[in-house]
Amino acid sequence: MATTSDSWPKLFTWVDYLLFAVTLLVSSLVGIYHAWRGASDSTSEYLMGGRKMPIFPVAMSLAASSISATTLLGAPTEVYLNGTMYVWLTVSAVLSIAAATHVYLPIFYRLKIVSANQYLEIRFNLVVRRLASVLFVVKQLLYLSIVAIGPSWALRQVTGIHTLASVGILFAVCTFYTAIGGIKAVVWTDTIQFVMMYGSIIILIIKGVYDVGGWGPVWERNYNTSRIELLNIDIDPTTPHTVWSLVIGGFFYWMSWYAVDQTTVQRFLVMKTLRKAKISMWSNLVAVCGIILLCGVVGLVMYSKYFDCDPLTAKVIDKADQIVPFFVMDVLGDFPGLPGLFVAGIFSGALSTLSSVLNAVALIVLEDFIRPVFPNMRERTATRVVKGVSFVFGVLSFSMVFLVAQIKTILDATLSFDGAMAGSIFGVFTLGIFVPWANPIGAAVGMLTAFGFMMWLGLSAQIAKSSGVVHNSQTKSFSIENCPAYNESFGSLPISPNWGNSSIPDEQQAVFILLRISYLWYTVIGMLIVLVLGALVSLLTNALNTVSRSMDMPAEQLRDRTVIRKLSTADENRVTGSLL
Repeated sequence: MATTSDSWPKLFTWVDYLLFAVTLLVSSLVGIYHAWRGASDSTSEYLMGGRKMPIFPVAMSLAASSISATTLLGAPTEVYLNGTMYVWLTVSAVLSIAAATHVYLPIFYRLKIVSANQYLEIRFNLVVRRLASVLFVVKQLLYLSIVAIGPSWALRQVTGIHTLASVGILFAVCTFYTAIGGIKAVVWTDTIQFVMMYGSIIILIIKGVYDVGGWGPVWERNYNTSRIELLNIDIDPTTPHTVWSLVIGGFFYWMSWYAVDQTTVQRFLVMKTLRKAKISMWSNLVAVCGIILLCGVVGLVMYSKYFDCDPLTAKVIDKADQIVPFFVMDVLGDFPGLPGLFVAGIFSGALSTLSSVLNAVALIVLEDFIRPVFPNMRERTATRVVKGVSFVFGVLSFSMVFLVAQIKTILDATLSFDGAMAGSIFGVFTLGIFVPWANPIGAAVGMLTAFGFMMWLGLSAQIAKSSGVVHNSQTKSFSIENCPAYNESFGSLPISPNWGNSSIPDEQQAVFILLRISYLWYTVIGMLIVLVLGALVSLLTNALNTVSRSMDMPAEQLRDRTVIRKLSTADENRVTGSLL
């Protein structure tokens, strides 16, 4: 029987606050250390680590950036609500690492570029590169605000500190050590933070399993409610998690991160050789899959503890994302220091992601927008500029928190927005690599169209979910029959109709299907828009240019219908045939 209602709320002790503060202090000291060691002497050292970073910390940094607080909070919640289908995401991670390592990574490494978007200038032109850079910055601006809000909810749940105050602390510490220490500070703090993530999760699992009486009850209670589910092959694209959406959709989502995202590519390029970069990538995979599986176990252990008293249905907590900090304080609250360690681990996940993105954005802004205008800028001046960019972007991301505070669940929101915007960027790189006839016009049209459409889709879907118009029909059933406080005062409370309802309500069926489609398909949709539209536009414009050159007439004149009408019938037929 759950006993949370008669022992809640539990809050941080001074020991927890101390451990939490030490975590933030250590991150800051790492930044100060690398600034003292000369990370600011040149932009090469500051942004690329001199291209001689060791394998292990780069692998851990990649893993920490991939996971973030979104996974630490969202993945256990997802398994708690919907079951174990989520772990299929590890399969798509393996496939994406293989593809990124052997197809995309060698291209970037051989070119010895600094910004991933430099490839787009080489393949297309400067305009396409700049467009991709702008979209990347916009994408990260929204992404960081969502990533930051999750751990702030967790901290408020266990300390009472206001969300905006904790978000401010998070951005202040992260911006400080990233700005002064550069990529070396980011990589080494990521490594420390990733170890903390692993340690905190393992401690939580051990104590949680002990509290419910061992692994037997954990398996039995989840199995009896169909949470042990590994083969949902439903072909309905609106079903959030199926084998198809997690493996196929997840593959392209991971690819948009591992293959072309500047945050990841920058870590490839700090390695001395391509072989070391590949080893780092595969080492990162082991760490990432381990975290995903451990988070899944946390979700199962949580349900086994609250199987007869769901705190969300019983209104003990307000949001699904509060279930993890609630569980942490319920299980570890009697051991001063352990809750602080776990929340520090969640904050570490957010810090690692924020610092990686701030460093990557600073590099993109310097290389894609500032250096072309000031090619003779001194190294020391350039380093100061990127520090300023990191600071300004941190402030802007903090301001975006006000817009994302109403999201329904952090995992859904993060993957929705990130997947929606990443598809257009991943698509233009893929277009350039695999479509030989693609030209700058096709690339630009495809990328902008995909970005605009997917932004509309992502925002509209989140609004529909937040307003209750769209529900998750995959959520399992819950019980509150043994919630002591509620049983004594009111008797049994009915289960909310949104939980465990396998049928789709009539009002939801009337919602446009794209607003109900699983967020895991967003990257695929965006990429396909770029590939199809980019390839078609490129074919048409290439044909137009061919005809123009063959007739020794400028393309601008040929596009004018008044000119075409003046051509002879034979020439007009030749133009039409060429375009077709």
